[in-house]
Amino acid sequence: MVTRTVFEKDQAGGGAMIDLGAHPIYLTNRLAGKATAVYARLQEVANDKVDDNSALLLDYESGALGVIETSFVFHGSPVQLELYGTEGILLIQDDKIHIHSHHVNDGEPTILEEDLPKLRMPMEQWVDAIQNGSKPTITKEDVIQLTLINEAAFKSNEEGRRIEF
Repeated sequence: MVTRTVFEKDQAGGGAMIDLGAHPIYLTNRLAGKATAVYARLQEVANDKVDDNSALLLDYESGALGVIETSFVFHGSPVQLELYGTEGILLIQDDKIHIHSHHVNDGEPTILEEDLPKLRMPMEQWVDAIQNGSKPTITKEDVIQLTLINEAAFKSNEEGRRIEF
C-alpha cells in the first residue's frame, strides 16, 4: 500500500513547484539569464490541496527558452539537466556528462565520467558567510528572481495565460 502525504496549502504555501521547483528555477536562471515571461501548469494529481505535478515554460532576455518540470508523483524519474543549443547538446544525468557537438571528439557522442564539482549546501554557505565573511553562491538577485517566477507561475496557472514580467 502506497501512502501519500497531503499538504495543507495554508501551512505549506504551495506544493511541488515551491518545494522542489526552486532548484531548477534558480539553475535555469543562472544558465539563461533574466526571465521575461512564464506560462505554467500546476496540477493536483494525487493531492487535492496543492500542486504535485508542475511544468513551467520560461522566456529569457537572452533568447533562451527554459522548460522546468517538477513533481511529487513521478516514480523513478532521474534528476537531470539538459541543454540544447545550435552547437550541440549537453546532458548531465547520474553524475555523468554527455556531450554531442561537432566541436568535441570529432562530433561523436562523448560521455565524461569525471567528478562533477560539489557545491556546499546553502545553509553551510550562509553559516560560513556569517562566521568568516565568505561570499555565498546564492545572491539576493537569485532569491528575487526565484520568487518572481514562482508568483508569476501561480498567477499564470490560475488565469490560464502567459505572464510577462
